Amino acid sequence: MKASVLSAAAGLALATHASAGFAESIEARLERLEAQNRALEETVRRHEATIAEQRAMTAGTPERLEALEENLEDKRIAEEGAGAGAWFRNIEIAGLVEVEASYVSPYEGDSESDIILATVELAISSQVNDWVEVGVSFLYEEDETDLEVDEAYIRLANLDASPVFLTAGQIYVPFGTYETNLVSDPLTLEIGEARESAIQLGFVQGEFSGSVYAFNGDHKVDGDNEIGSWGANLGFAHEEEARAWAFGVGYISDLGDSDTLQDIIDENLDGVGIDDPSERTGGWTISAVGAFGPFSLIGEYLAATEEFDADALSFDGDGAKPSAWNIEAGYSFEVMGRESIAAIAYQGTREALGIDLPEERWLLGWSVEIFDNTALSFEWAHDADYGESDGGTGESAESFVAQLAVEF
Repeated sequence: MKASVLSAAAGLALATHASAGFAESIEARLERLEAQNRALEETVRRHEATIAEQRAMTAGTPERLEALEENLEDKRIAEEGAGAGAWFRNIEIAGLVEVEASYVSPYEGDSESDIILATVELAISSQVNDWVEVGVSFLYEEDETDLEVDEAYIRLANLDASPVFLTAGQIYVPFGTYETNLVSDPLTLEIGEARESAIQLGFVQGEFSGSVYAFNGDHKVDGDNEIGSWGANLGFAHEEEARAWAFGVGYISDLGDSDTLQDIIDENLDGVGIDDPSERTGGWTISAVGAFGPFSLIGEYLAATEEFDADALSFDGDGAKPSAWNIEAGYSFEVMGRESIAAIAYQGTREALGIDLPEERWLLGWSVEIFDNTALSFEWAHDADYGESDGGTGESAESFVAQLAVEF
């Protein structure tokens, strides 16, 4: 009997000890799960913050590169969960391929149609440590751009520790936003986009961001080979549930160094036997973007601060003071469970005949995600040329584009 009691007591003690150990195991598991959930929430929060910070630090970057930057960040965050043993966690690769079929009825002459490899972009980036990121991207555009280094930069930034960042390398300087939901680039980009080897010093503080930058442009004013061009931008962005908006302003000391204008100005000056421009002509821009549920609005204006020298860029016999704007509205909706967006835009220019841009442009487009990371887009555009009294044709042109795009 005593033996039986002892056996029962021993069994109860063992059972009690086992239950206590099992309870501790459950508590430990719950703590681990809670810690993992907190880590996941923090990762998502940092991911969202990083995307917003990247957009602030890459203002002026073409949309194709912004999409690749976000794709790279998605991969970087996803691979954080792979653990320290994942050797590839610090190197990310993303790409974009766009194929377009187009039909164009120009101001004068016969209509044309073509199928082209519009864009091939490959971007590689690495978060070397908490403070240093390095990236490079390659670009090819059939009939426009041979394979080349599009961007290559070193960025010193740790916004958890400091609101200040520094970027050095070949970048698109933050002049203009050039946002659009359509296939074609807005006319503001055609005048203002500038890729330069530059140094940019900026900040991201809460909902505000800004930077100053300096570069030695391709135009050597009076033959001086020096870092004589600069610019600055300031932005504000606010986001809450189901709506967000952003505003931005920018200035550049030499609009003539934009990717489009520098080639045209060089050609014009060569035609009159002048090697270099004698002065810099600045530019300024203002933009606003808003999203309210399924609706989105985009507005941007960009202009030269004064007239160019008539030998460099002229309009109606005098120096030109080009400007451009874009007003766009979009509506997002689902088609068979897939995201899509329809957009309409009104764009225009003033004194931009010498840049071969239309005086007015209307666009209508629709894009749908047919598979993951795969979009099919359609766009119709109507251009109105400058009048004959201004040196144009006074005619109109039509175009239609279908684009198949894949991000990876």
